[in-house]
Amino acid sequence: MDQFKGKKILIFQQRGWATSIGHFLAKKFQAQGCELAALTLKKSTHKFICEQAEVKYSQVISVDDIYEYPEKYLDNEEITFEQICGELKIDSLWPLIYSDRHLVRSYGEKYYYSYRQHVSDEYISLYIKAYYKVVRDLLVNFKPSLILIPAFIFEGHVILELLSKKYGVPLIAIVTAKVPGWSVFVNDYVVEKCRMFDRLDQLNNHQAESANREKAKKFISQFRGKFIRQTYMPDSNKKINLIKKIRAELSLFKQILNWYFKPNINFVKTFGPSQDYRSPRYILRDHYYFKKYKKFAENFNYYPFERLKKFVFFPLQFTPEASADLICPMFNNQVELARQLAMSMPDDYTLVVKEHPQMIGLRAPSYLKQLQRTANVKVIDYRISSEEVLKKMNLIIANYSTAIFEAALYKKPAIVLGDSGFFKRLPNATKHSDFSTMAAAIKRVLLLDLNTVEYERQLENYLSAVYDTGFDFDYNKAWYYGGEDLEELWQLYYQEIKRVLNL
Repeated sequence: MDQFKGKKILIFQQRGWATSIGHFLAKKFQAQGCELAALTLKKSTHKFICEQAEVKYSQVISVDDIYEYPEKYLDNEEITFEQICGELKIDSLWPLIYSDRHLVRSYGEKYYYSYRQHVSDEYISLYIKAYYKVVRDLLVNFKPSLILIPAFIFEGHVILELLSKKYGVPLIAIVTAKVPGWSVFVNDYVVEKCRMFDRLDQLNNHQAESANREKAKKFISQFRGKFIRQTYMPDSNKKINLIKKIRAELSLFKQILNWYFKPNINFVKTFGPSQDYRSPRYILRDHYYFKKYKKFAENFNYYPFERLKKFVFFPLQFTPEASADLICPMFNNQVELARQLAMSMPDDYTLVVKEHPQMIGLRAPSYLKQLQRTANVKVIDYRISSEEVLKKMNLIIANYSTAIFEAALYKKPAIVLGDSGFFKRLPNATKHSDFSTMAAAIKRVLLLDLNTVEYERQLENYLSAVYDTGFDFDYNKAWYYGGEDLEELWQLYYQEIKRVLNL
């Protein structure tokens, strides 16, 4: 296995992924005879990459250093946003910038983030220009054969991906395929094209048949018999035992002691307090606000689910969530989105909103209160199962939600607001984002007949395409918790890279 010998690999070694997966992959590439370079995100990650002795890098660049000293990296070069947009073949950089919580939100002002801008437009302009220059020069000088990133979760990944297209360098990342536990390799952040979609087109156009069709049918049948939760989603009704509660309280004091006895190097002077750099003041603030917000959510006066009749479901998303903010930047103000949708409800329909389970304890009480006091919006208890809501609803509208996939399995129609390739490819999905015609669009979609042989075949095709081209490996677990068989993951990368590089 030395087919990669002499290849140049650029790896985006970011945060925990670098230590749990990225470093392992780098060792594998080096053993293959590859030359390596890295972009790092998070100072402690940069320190680890620079100080470890197992992998030799030709070049290591810290994104945090660009955040702190953009003028140094720009080095007086005259660069304009017009120039960058032209190079990247996009109309505006601002939708990408709005996905970066460090730039457009403030962690220091409010828990869990303030919606007020954190840094000035002048700084944002300097940083983007400097980052663009650094990545452009890296691609020109290092001339990578391949670029590897963990996932598309901030504007830096997208700028790198768009520049990779300009210079003809293949880039691969991994994203969830929405089928629980399954992931696929992709090459662009909006997932317009990937091997899975090529396979799906073949199946939908009757140009091929899948050996996994029976497996797809079995999953659909099992899901309709008993709801299958995504592997990364918590159980909202699971009780936390006393030992875990005690550990959570003790963790507070451990974090404070660590602050004094284990210096935290993840301070970026431009941003100040952040999730990576919290003084005891912010550790205490976050701990007690989390408890306060969680208690409020648990005791909130939700609208009785049993009283609902005809309704459209709008599931709230985790906020800020970089993937959703990148792909659906125009639809990330969910309070305003709910108001616009509520005004678009036709006939006797009402809009039903349910909190994201992972936001319990993070969302301020004012958020739910504002939704509750919005005309034609009903906020239901987050502990009501997704199965109950999806089965009872008439339609789901979402920008970036796995519930769209789950609705497809129940033959429930969906209107997709964003640009995610995965959701647009589902057979129940209709893309529509013009709010001036939303009411008419909702009425049209509600009339669609999804109880057809062709619909069922297209649903089977979607799952078959996932099974044909994806892999059943718990990527999220390996990323955040470790303990997974990384040799298996390496083999998956190895085969994908061979395919991408035509080896």
